[in-house]
Amino acid sequence: SDRPVYLWIKDGAVEIRDASHLTGYLTHETTDTLREELDDKRIKCAVIGPSGEKQVRFAAIVDGRRTASRGGVGAVMGSKNLKAIAVRGSKRAELAHRDILLDLTKKQGAIVSSEPRMQGFRHLGTAAAVQFTHEIGLYPVKNFSKGVFPEVNGRLTGAKVDEIKVKDAYCQSCPIHCGSILQVKEGDYAGDEVEGPEYETLYSFGGELCNTDLGMVIEANRMCDDYGVDTMSAGTTIGFAMECYEKGILSKDDLDGIDLTWGNHQAIMALLKKIVTREGVGDVLAEGSRAAARKIGKGSEKYSIQVKGLELPGYDPRGGKGAALNLATAPLGASHCLGQCPQEMTGGQVDRFTPEGKGALCKINQDKVATFETGVVCIFPMQFRLIGFNDLAEMLYAVTGIDDFRSEDYIKETGERIWNVERAFNVREGFSRKDDILPDRFLHETQDEGPIKDQVVELDEMLDEYYEARGWNRETGYPCRAKLESLGLGAIADELGSLGKLG
Repeated sequence: SDRPVYLWIKDGAVEIRDASHLTGYLTHETTDTLREELDDKRIKCAVIGPSGEKQVRFAAIVDGRRTASRGGVGAVMGSKNLKAIAVRGSKRAELAHRDILLDLTKKQGAIVSSEPRMQGFRHLGTAAAVQFTHEIGLYPVKNFSKGVFPEVNGRLTGAKVDEIKVKDAYCQSCPIHCGSILQVKEGDYAGDEVEGPEYETLYSFGGELCNTDLGMVIEANRMCDDYGVDTMSAGTTIGFAMECYEKGILSKDDLDGIDLTWGNHQAIMALLKKIVTREGVGDVLAEGSRAAARKIGKGSEKYSIQVKGLELPGYDPRGGKGAALNLATAPLGASHCLGQCPQEMTGGQVDRFTPEGKGALCKINQDKVATFETGVVCIFPMQFRLIGFNDLAEMLYAVTGIDDFRSEDYIKETGERIWNVERAFNVREGFSRKDDILPDRFLHETQDEGPIKDQVVELDEMLDEYYEARGWNRETGYPCRAKLESLGLGAIADELGSLGKLG
C-alpha cells in the first residue's frame, strides 16, 4: 500500500481500511484502538509495532502478548504498510466428523493434563527450564563464550519467577497453561502485570548479557512486545555489541555514549530502546548482528552468533550435536523449533556429545515437526511423545473427511515433502552446503569449565550423514532428482535442473 492500512475480516466480508492514525502506536495500543473503533472486544488482532513500521530486521507480529517473532515477519508487514489484521468470526467451523474429533481431543487433553513431565511447564512455563539447561551446560553465557554462570541460581531460575507470578496464561482451551503473568513490585523495574518472559528471553537478556536482574529481563520483554521485536535476536545482537565493546572494536562514542559493559542493565535497556526505534547506533544494530558486523568490520564478524542471519536460541550447540546440526541446516537459520533433538535431553536416549547417527536423527526430527505444524500442534506434547502420527492422522480425517489423511505413511511423507520444498526454495535463491554452517566459536573454541568442557561441534561429518539421509548431494547440499520425484515434486526438480542446481 502507498499508505498505512489494516485488513478487517468479519465472517465473509473483507475490507482494507486506512491505518494512518495508528502509525507509531505500540502493539497493545493498536489492538485496543481497533477493538474500540470496531466496537467488539472479542476481535483478534495480529499487529506490528513501531519496530515493524521501521522494518527492524527482527520485527515481530504480535497478538496480545504472543508473538510470531523469528525471521523478521513483522518487517515484511511493515514493508507492505500493513499495520494490522483484525478478525472476527461468528460462524461455526464445519467438521466432517464432529463426534470423532471431540472424542479424540478429550482423550488428548486427558493425556496431556495427567503427564507428570508437563507439570513444570504447567506452573511456570518455559521459565522452568533455566536451571536445567544451566546444570547440563546448555545455557548460553557472555555471548556464548562461557557455559557457567553461577549467578543464575536464585536470580533467574523458575523459583525466582514463581515469587512474582500472578496467574497462568495459556492458548485457547489449552490444558498445559505454559504462560505466566508476572508483576515486579519492587526495585527499578516495578510496574504493571505482564506476560512472560519465556525461557528464551531469560537467556537472551539474562546470561547472554551476564545480567542477573530479573526485573530488567521482564522490562526488556515488555519493551520488545510493545515495539514488536524478537527477544532472541534483540538480546543476542546486544550481546554481539557488548563483546565488540569489550574487544575494543566499538567505543563508547560509537555507542552514543553508552558504557556497554557486561551485566550493565541500564546500558542494556538504553541500547534496546535505540534498536527498537532505530535511533543512533540502534539503526545499525536493528539490521541484526550479521549485517551490523558487515558494516562495522574490524573482525567483528567473529562475534555475530547467527546462522543464515538468524541469531541463535538459548542452547549452546556444543552441548547437543543433533540440535547443533538442526540449527545449521534449518532453512530460515538458527531456529530450534524446526527440529530440536529431544532424544539428547530426555532420559539419555542417545549420547548428546557424539556426532555419529545425528544426521539421520536430525532428518527424522525435522520431518516430524514439519508434519505436526500442518496440524498446528503444540511442540511440547509432540516432543514429549504424547501425540503421535496416528493421533494426528485421525484428527485430520475427523476434521476434513479426507481418507488419505488416515494413512500414517501419507502423514509422515508430508513432513519430508515440506522440508524438500523449503530446501529447494533456498537452493533456487543461492543457498548451498556453504550456508549450512555454525559460527566459528562452536566449531573451534571450547569451554574451559562446566559440563560441556572441551566440546566442539563436528559439523562436517554430521552434514555428510545428513545429506545422505535426506537423499541430497553431499558436495553441494542440493536435492537430487530421484528424491524430489519420489515425493511428487518433479516440477521442482525440473526447475532446479534448468538452473543447474540439482543434486
